[in-house]
Amino acid sequence: MNESPSSRNSRWQIETCWCSGRDDLRFCKSGAAKMIRSKKLTSGLLAGSLVFVSLYALNTFLSPTVSGSVHVSAGNTGRNLEYVREVLASSEAPASTAAAVPEASLQQLLGCVDGVATARYGQRGEFWVLYNYVRAERQPGCADSVTYTTHGDHTFLDNLVPLLKRWQGPVAMSVFAPGADWTPALAAIQHVRHCGPSAHLVRQHVTFHFYFPAKHVPKTVPRPAVDGFSHLPKANCSLSLEQAAGLGQVSYKSTHKILYPVNVGRNVAREEALTHFVLASDVELYPNPGVIPDFLGMVHGHLLQQQKANVTKKPSPPKVYPLSIFEVKENSSMPQNKTQLAAMLASKDAVPFHKHVRCLILS
Repeated sequence: MNESPSSRNSRWQIETCWCSGRDDLRFCKSGAAKMIRSKKLTSGLLAGSLVFVSLYALNTFLSPTVSGSVHVSAGNTGRNLEYVREVLASSEAPASTAAAVPEASLQQLLGCVDGVATARYGQRGEFWVLYNYVRAERQPGCADSVTYTTHGDHTFLDNLVPLLKRWQGPVAMSVFAPGADWTPALAAIQHVRHCGPSAHLVRQHVTFHFYFPAKHVPKTVPRPAVDGFSHLPKANCSLSLEQAAGLGQVSYKSTHKILYPVNVGRNVAREEALTHFVLASDVELYPNPGVIPDFLGMVHGHLLQQQKANVTKKPSPPKVYPLSIFEVKENSSMPQNKTQLAAMLASKDAVPFHKHVRCLILS
């Protein structure tokens, strides 16, 4: 479902941040209010591929200044001390004594600025959005990592741990939780954050955003605490994740026949990423281990080459790095590197994504 303004006369707006004396959000209806629209551009994923999206252009190249340096050895101390006095009295040192130019960091080359994840709420078309409602313990710098941005409802959370074991970096997940689906969604999130031997990966790396239609608002939405997690219900680790998420029950979304707004979820997750680069993907797709340092190293090296060659002083346009996707047989192990993947392709244990999709041609 694509985002579009509502054509109805009645619009939704936020009357107050939180009700006085209450601990839940108030979602109010006003006929005169205008829809709050994001000014950020939205775009879909490239068909059949994952994408790294470079959020910012490379605006400037560095011009580091070089200062003089002096080497003093035991054999020429007197002569060098005199030279030190001359250097200190001069604003410039001889070119032969210039220090090596320090290598620019990736953050300097990208020109990005570190951010902080804070809880806030807003509207995207006809949907309420609670940004950073459950925050990750680690907040990376803008050039420290790549954020895996994804989406889903509470029935998809079982994919997080296997994803994180391979990704080992920040994940931003937007969770669709209309009406009564809010309660099992929170319970499932708390379960993956606190139950099981790999729960620490979820707590450290995953930030959860929530969104739901204005016509299907949850009955109670606890106000997010300053620390980002104390407003959440306690995890019940005596239950399985399936039980905590209520997977045996019919969801509110299904009962009310609500279509899943996939593009809204994608854009919400991308909007609050703290890193310069994001990998927009589905939660069921697992990246190869080590892709974050390999990718950042590749980009850093390329930008350093551009800087040294002084190729251009014009801002670089945003870039997209497409990645191929593959499917493996249900009982096959996941490949850990390109060599293993090539072997699985040769043995037909892996195929390019959607290779066997059959299309219906209508005449």
